[in-house]
Amino acid sequence: MQPTIFSGDYVLATNFVNRFLKKNSLVIFFDNTHSFIIKRVKQVNKENLILKSDNLVTDSTFCQVPIVRSKQIFLVLFIFKKKYINFILSLKR
Repeated sequence: MQPTIFSGDYVLATNFVNRFLKKNSLVIFFDNTHSFIIKRVKQVNKENLILKSDNLVTDSTFCQVPIVRSKQIFLVLFIFKKKYINFILSLKR
């Protein structure tokens, strides 16, 4: 599996709809050591989320470790790919 989001891509996310978190949703949360982390939800229960990575080549310290749902978690609504943004901006020239 390839990563879903690449350097230069933009994401639109919100924390208002956290009750709609479900398996395979993309989420963003803040970690004091690593800054903002984007991962896919593997499992959801009342207190925790279990995360997984789209990149099967590398392992992440955040995968398979419960993330407390009381932590501020953002649900990714839309991904703006860099290659499409560059194309659209080039049309205006």
